[in-house]
Amino acid sequence: MSGLVSIVPAAGLGSRLGSIPCSKEIMPLGFRTEKRLQHGGQWEPITAIETHLLGHQAAGVERCCIVIGPSKHDIVEYLGNGSRLGLSLTYLYQQRLRGMPFALDLARPWIDQATVLFSMPDTLITPTDAFSRLAKQHRSGRADVTLGLFNTETPEKFGMIQLDAEGQPVDFIDKPKKTDLQLMWGMAIWSPTFTTFMSEYLEQLPEGGPECVLSDVFLAALREGGLALDACVFSDGRYHDIGTPESFQAAVFELALLQANTPDLG
Repeated sequence: MSGLVSIVPAAGLGSRLGSIPCSKEIMPLGFRTEKRLQHGGQWEPITAIETHLLGHQAAGVERCCIVIGPSKHDIVEYLGNGSRLGLSLTYLYQQRLRGMPFALDLARPWIDQATVLFSMPDTLITPTDAFSRLAKQHRSGRADVTLGLFNTETPEKFGMIQLDAEGQPVDFIDKPKKTDLQLMWGMAIWSPTFTTFMSEYLEQLPEGGPECVLSDVFLAALREGGLALDACVFSDGRYHDIGTPESFQAAVFELALLQANTPDLG
């Protein structure tokens, strides 16, 4: 199969939020009315993972692979087959948590030669058309990977990226304790070439070695694989990690403001 598919990793435990009643990805951030859900205009919960899936669908995704792990079956029960979101959902099970890249690599047999849109569903990304804008830039260029970048005042929490004078990625630093870098990557879209590169890269890593993060794979693709990386900077964008109580509350507030200023938000 070809076309545009998405991968959403939701296998993490969410322990930083404490004892929550469900997986963090389906904790309601607020409520909305949504005509496409055909519930007669009734109020419906809006969860973090749904903001991503709706963004993916708007970008042209028809099929999405969601990676779950132990104790995350409530995500399957909540989202079902994806029909109410206009998507076809596939669930992949990561039995042993071994880091983000390994979770993504589970989807390789299911995506074949498709272009992949990736984002992390325990976040809130604005503006709402960010996914569509990222996909449009990737289609118009020749890069193997196009990264969605956001400004952050807390670089110690994110994968930071350095751009050259032409705005192209040249270095990645994961969660630096001290840095002058201001841009973090928050989502990505990539070609089948990168899918293959990542799988081969992960096969070479020894069991029990240091944790591999996705920034490591991007950097290796750039320096060792000779792949072309591009950047799409969302100067008007915001990126909220909902993994802590403080950031979760901030995301709830951000979504409420967004809904107040965008009545048709869905």
